[in-house]
Amino acid sequence: MNPSRKPWPASLVIFAIWIIIVLGGELLQVGGQPTQLDELAKNQVIFGVLTAAVFLLGVISYLKWWPQVGGKGPDNLRDLRLLWLPALVLFLLLLIVLFTGLPPTTVLMVVIINTLLVGISEELMYRGILFHGASSSFGIWRAVWITAILFGLVHALNGFITGNFAAAAGQAFFAGMFGVWTVALRIRLDTIVPVIIIHWLWDCLLFLTGFLGGVLVFPFALVLFIYGLWLLRHYRHDKGALQEEADLSG
Repeated sequence: MNPSRKPWPASLVIFAIWIIIVLGGELLQVGGQPTQLDELAKNQVIFGVLTAAVFLLGVISYLKWWPQVGGKGPDNLRDLRLLWLPALVLFLLLLIVLFTGLPPTTVLMVVIINTLLVGISEELMYRGILFHGASSSFGIWRAVWITAILFGLVHALNGFITGNFAAAAGQAFFAGMFGVWTVALRIRLDTIVPVIIIHWLWDCLLFLTGFLGGVLVFPFALVLFIYGLWLLRHYRHDKGALQEEADLSG
């Protein structure tokens, strides 16, 4: 199998290995005992996520897929204006964190490191490798939903870590919504770098507010989901190429 000619099958193989690394690493780290993800993220570096991030960086470099996964700066800096709504939501979450109080410095640093690793790993996997593979075979619109659904379903696997599959289902629902507006930004900006930063800050602030996977995150998630659909309004009937964005940016 030539990954350059068949990026979709190759991306699925990479995806399967990535899941094994993440889930297997977390299960080993908690010793197979049910553990709340927020407690794990606040107390120690999650080595499964770290290993997965390093794995993806190596794979992308080996396959020379950096342009395909959006590993570059934006073509037009004016497009960064599309980040205004995510930036506003993140600012509101920051105000909530500051109002409720920051955790001890050690906990804060561990949360920052873990959420940064998650942002890098998950964005490179879903909005990078999987989106490249899916869009090359099915077009942009279908790739949006394929990657968002997979992103949501994989978060349901957190039930194996926490032992609470009902909570994991809720987290999967919100993750699916998150996957829509983040891939919309990745498409419209034609770069994954700001999406990684947004993902990092989103997870970090949700951990610090205690909103992660809870109903209190729903208003923020819904507004951004609708915004993502609006950003994608021109792609519903697309036949497949990211190059169409050049025609739409004017």
